[in-house]
Amino acid sequence: MNTTNSMPSHQPAYWTSEVLCSEEDVNRFEKTPLSARNLPTSTHEMLMDACSIDPSKVAIQFFSDGTRPKETAVSVTYGEMRQKILQTANLLYELGVTTDDVTSVLMPAVPEGLYALWGAQAAGVVNPVNWMLEADILVQMFKAAGTRVIIAYAGDESTEIWPKIELVVKELPSLAAVIRVGGVGTPRTSIGAVPVIDFSSSIAEQENDRLVSARVFSPDDTAALLHTGGTTGVPKLAKHLHRNQVFWIWASSYMTGLGSEEVRAVGVPIFHSAGAIASCLSPLSRGASIVLMTSAGFRHRSVLPNIWKIVDSFRITMLTLVPTLVNQVLSIPIGAADVSCLNYVASSTAPLSTNVAEAFYQMTGHRIRESYGLTETTAVTCITPPLDVVKVGSSGIRLPYQSVRVVQPGSEKSTARDCAPGEAGLIIVKGPAVSPGYLGQEQSTNWVDGEWLDTGDLGYLDEDNWLWITGRAKDLIIRGGHNIDPKMVEETLFANPAIQDAAVVGAPDAHSGEVPVAYVVLKPGAEASSTDLLQFAAAHVPERAAVPKQCYILPQMPKTAVGKIQKNLLRVDAIERMFAAALGDASWRSASTIKAIDRGARGFLVEIHVKGQLPDDKDADQRLRALTIPYEFHQVV
Repeated sequence: MNTTNSMPSHQPAYWTSEVLCSEEDVNRFEKTPLSARNLPTSTHEMLMDACSIDPSKVAIQFFSDGTRPKETAVSVTYGEMRQKILQTANLLYELGVTTDDVTSVLMPAVPEGLYALWGAQAAGVVNPVNWMLEADILVQMFKAAGTRVIIAYAGDESTEIWPKIELVVKELPSLAAVIRVGGVGTPRTSIGAVPVIDFSSSIAEQENDRLVSARVFSPDDTAALLHTGGTTGVPKLAKHLHRNQVFWIWASSYMTGLGSEEVRAVGVPIFHSAGAIASCLSPLSRGASIVLMTSAGFRHRSVLPNIWKIVDSFRITMLTLVPTLVNQVLSIPIGAADVSCLNYVASSTAPLSTNVAEAFYQMTGHRIRESYGLTETTAVTCITPPLDVVKVGSSGIRLPYQSVRVVQPGSEKSTARDCAPGEAGLIIVKGPAVSPGYLGQEQSTNWVDGEWLDTGDLGYLDEDNWLWITGRAKDLIIRGGHNIDPKMVEETLFANPAIQDAAVVGAPDAHSGEVPVAYVVLKPGAEASSTDLLQFAAAHVPERAAVPKQCYILPQMPKTAVGKIQKNLLRVDAIERMFAAALGDASWRSASTIKAIDRGARGFLVEIHVKGQLPDDKDADQRLRALTIPYEFHQVV
């Protein structure tokens, strides 16, 4: 692979053509103090620098149909993008948004979504929001953030956003305005007392050559509030400072070798750091181009089946997938598509099966380059460098100026022993990309040894300081005192040719405390029974205690919007199944329902709803208590 980072001679001086491919390269690079690198003060300055390189170059392409990508595509130049961002920022300023005011953005991956993100970040603080969250969660999030303005999409059948906004705004009478993007028909002029403004016509009236506010940025200004979690309770809002995002964009470029000639396909949501920052803001800040693959991205039914045609049509050079998509891509023939343009394929959000990675290489000739990071570290903090020979299964090496340790925590959080090479432990991170904490919870953020962020992830560093992820601390299964890494079991299951997706979670057990259970999705056309798969696991899982006790075949895995398997939902299912089995043939069983509730940090609770009189069944009580999950009986009249 070519490791020369393509940078036009008129790029800002903070960009160079260096590429860092080893820990030694990173150490050498760090000999120049970060303060001497003269990075921009804000993301706005960095993006405006990029827009000035070649205003006529295409920055964004967007298509609405993967079966006809070129025919449905629209293009936006850097000059046009600059004007739209400035106009959006100026509209928000007119509505009273200043440095510390929050604009919440509920937008899919369309060009207007990017203008909203970066216009809001130029005017004040942007809060990109997962519009698929329930309305009551959104209301609580907006109240916590102090949202002043909402920008929301009303545009197409793939994104049901606007009906939810009608519900949310009624609970937020203090909003200055709601800005409506797209949609058909004549929009309402207000929702209750809150004015509703049309995006397109309103920004057309704004100045397009400068920030009217004449804002002076500080690197320590809050740029964004990005929510994390969201499966239980109200998501936490991680603060990104301008210096966090500027540093990450700059430092990560030296780990990939990608420059201004890159054409990146974007299929992940822009409310996530992987979409908003890594996939969009980062390449555009270098003067590269991005292709937005429909408003729904990979979730659109026309995108994945036509992925190789899309690569060919737009001459995509960089494709980012998530592990749950890679195996699906293996079922899509390249056919007549010319994908010789492709030179970088990345995977993030979760560890990738080495079996799947090898199959992808055999099919395409491309090694998938894994990475690792969190919203709390701005984006990825370790990246596989652009070497011809990669360590399959590793997340690569750390960003320059960013530190990564693997430790065994002591009895106090202020003490932690560093693990030896190859020894697994807790991953902790420190550096310029690390968020200062969660909004309103800065002091309760998980810190170890002072300023080191506790990621909650388990892994190890090898002798070359490449990071290997072994799982989440909370995913560890403890069976009778035996620690079981679910990733090891999942890796074995992926070797079965019938399996497309696999996840292993812990289920309560009366004898062992926990036992591993497997959930799988079969490949299209494949046939295998649960018994077949359990026998396969028994024959191939290297540790007897790690062999799953049960295997459940699903039509599809529950996943987040960015493709992560929602293991908490699988745990809920496993708990409900185990409680049902424990109740056995209790006489009142047929008149009851079992509901497991994930309470986040407080653990799980099982509610048993019984019709009629509550049971006085000491035998059933004894069996349920042995499962160690707290439970409650509720009478249903």
